Amino acid sequence: RTKIGKGSVSVSSAAVELMMAKSMGDLRKYASNVHICVLGAGKMSRLLLLALFSKNPDAHVTVVNRNVANAQAMLDDDLVAARGGKNAKVASMDEMMDVIAKSDVIFAATASKEPILKAADVSGREKAVQLIDISVPRNIGADCSEVENVHSYSVDDLKKVVQANADKRKSEVIKAKRYIGDEVQKFKLWQASQGAVPYLAALQTMAENIRRSETEKMSQKLQGLHEKEREAVDKLTRHIIDQLFRPIYYSMKADEGIDAKKSKIWALKNMFRLEPEYKRRLLGPGGGRAAQLNA
Repeated sequence: RTKIGKGSVSVSSAAVELMMAKSMGDLRKYASNVHICVLGAGKMSRLLLLALFSKNPDAHVTVVNRNVANAQAMLDDDLVAARGGKNAKVASMDEMMDVIAKSDVIFAATASKEPILKAADVSGREKAVQLIDISVPRNIGADCSEVENVHSYSVDDLKKVVQANADKRKSEVIKAKRYIGDEVQKFKLWQASQGAVPYLAALQTMAENIRRSETEKMSQKLQGLHEKEREAVDKLTRHIIDQLFRPIYYSMKADEGIDAKKSKIWALKNMFRLEPEYKRRLLGPGGGRAAQLNA
């Protein structure tokens, strides 16, 4: 009922969200069709893959890392593999430029202290490319944004996405609190209405006892009736009681204040001198007299 869980609030998730939002405008491709290169196999890359495969389990991904075994271990991680990766593979840093040349999107998340991708590395490309840097310090040189057909985004851009999503969630919190308050009030009202159940049961028992007692008194006059006619009379008297009880049931289910509901239950109890069945059993044979009305 709210969008409180929508929108990324982590840098890795925001990077995937930004890629998917910008792919058509930057690359003229749907996000599901792009080829992705991930530079690095550390914690940030793992979180990136979790977010990516949650959106697109079949994404075409190549993880480039100095230690290929570590990159493969990341893809084989239980959580990562559970979300996707059947089209994912690994490559060494020696193959980095070849992989980049074939990719539409490059995510950079290595431990390098210096940029590993500069303007000269992406110049002269015929097809557009997205460069999304999620590293601090930067892995992608600031000069890359000046290259034609290159759309470069840094952590600062991702922080803007995160902040915008956080602001949206704050506005949804107000809605969520209102919905929670409404549901709590409904539950309290329902809880209060349950207090009527034992008294309604006691009233129904009283009415049934009266019905049977009066039927017994009229048994001599009903002797001439056939079995089906007796059944019709019995059904008629039951139906009359059901119809008399119906407004009471509806009244107890009515949407009203808790105090009003409790007052109504109390009035019902006092009006018919009712005691719940379990209390009558505890009181013994003489304890139930108050719950019976003289015919």
